[in-house]
Amino acid sequence: MSGSAEDFIFIQLHPRHYLCGSGPFRMLASPPGDGSSLFYRNDFELSSTTPWILPSRVFETDDLGCLLPANGSTALPEIAWAGLGDDDVRTVFDEILTRIREGRLKKSVPVLTERGVLHRGEPAALVKAVGAAPESLRAYGWREGERGIIGATPELLFSVRDGVLETMALASTAPRHEMGAFPSDPKEIREHEVVADYLEELLSPIGTVERGEREVLDLGSIVHFLTRLRVRLNGAPDYDQLIRKLHPTPALGASPRGEGALRQLLEYRHRLRVPAEFGAPFGAYHQGRFTAIVAIRNVSWCGREVSLPSGVGLVEGSRFDREWRELALKRNSVKSLLGV
Repeated sequence: MSGSAEDFIFIQLHPRHYLCGSGPFRMLASPPGDGSSLFYRNDFELSSTTPWILPSRVFETDDLGCLLPANGSTALPEIAWAGLGDDDVRTVFDEILTRIREGRLKKSVPVLTERGVLHRGEPAALVKAVGAAPESLRAYGWREGERGIIGATPELLFSVRDGVLETMALASTAPRHEMGAFPSDPKEIREHEVVADYLEELLSPIGTVERGEREVLDLGSIVHFLTRLRVRLNGAPDYDQLIRKLHPTPALGASPRGEGALRQLLEYRHRLRVPAEFGAPFGAYHQGRFTAIVAIRNVSWCGREVSLPSGVGLVEGSRFDREWRELALKRNSVKSLLGV
C-alpha cells in the first residue's frame, strides 16, 4: 500500500524533537532486520498483517511544520462538534458493573467518542498545535490519503534498548483542582493498583522486574497515578511478541485478561463505534531503540468526519456521574491542547 507524497508519520523522541517519515510507505509484516528506522502502526485488535511502515524518507526535526505544504502555512481546522448523549454508554456502564459485582471482572474500560464535521481548514495542520504539548506528553500521528490521526499521549506501552524494557502503569484520573484528595482516594488507588499489579505479574516471566513507587503525574488540567516498571530481559526482544503480550494493558483493556473479557470489551467498542486506532500501539524503531506508545488523547479523521474518543476505567465502586465527568475532562483536555 502506498500513499501520496504528502503522506507523513511521526513520533516524538525527546521534548520538541521528532522522528518523521514521508510517503509513499512500504508496509511490512516484520522489521527488515538491517537496523533501518521504521514505524509501527496497528489497530486496537492488532488485525494488521503488515503493521511495520518503511517511509520513503526518514528524518529528525524540531519543527513539525515541515510536514505541511509551504512549511506550515496550512490553515488549522474548524470543527463543528455534535455533542453527546449518555444513553448508549450508560447501558454499557451498567453491564460492566453487573459483571464486576458478579466477580467476573475486576475492571473494564469503555470508550465514548464525540464526533464532528470539518467545516474548513486541514486536520493535518494540528501538527502545529501538538508541537506545543507539555513535556509529560508524547506527540505522534500520521496522515495517509484522506485519513489520519494527531495526538499527544501520556502513556508509554513500552520501550526497549540494550536488553532493558521500560513501561508504566498509568491509571486513575482527577481534575487538577482535586489533587489534594486524589493521592488518598481509595477507589482511584484500587483502579491504579489493578494495572500495576497486572503488569508486574505479566512481566516477571520474561526478566527481572523493578517496580517504582506510585506517583502523581500532573498534566495541567488533569492528574493521574503513575508507576514505572523496568525489566532486564532474559533474551533478545521480539517487538511483535512484546506488543501482543502488553497490549492492551488493564489501563485500557479488561482485567482479568481472559479471552472472554477481551471479546466483550471489543463488542462494547464496536457497539459504541470507537475508532479502530484509538488505544492501539503506535511506535518506531530508531538508532537501536524501539518505542511504542498507547494512541490515546487524539483526534482522528476520515474525509470530513472527525472523532475524539475518551475512555474510563470502571472498577467496584465506580459511579456514573463521576465517570461521565472524567470522560468529558479527557476530551476537553485534548480540545484545549489542539485548539479544536
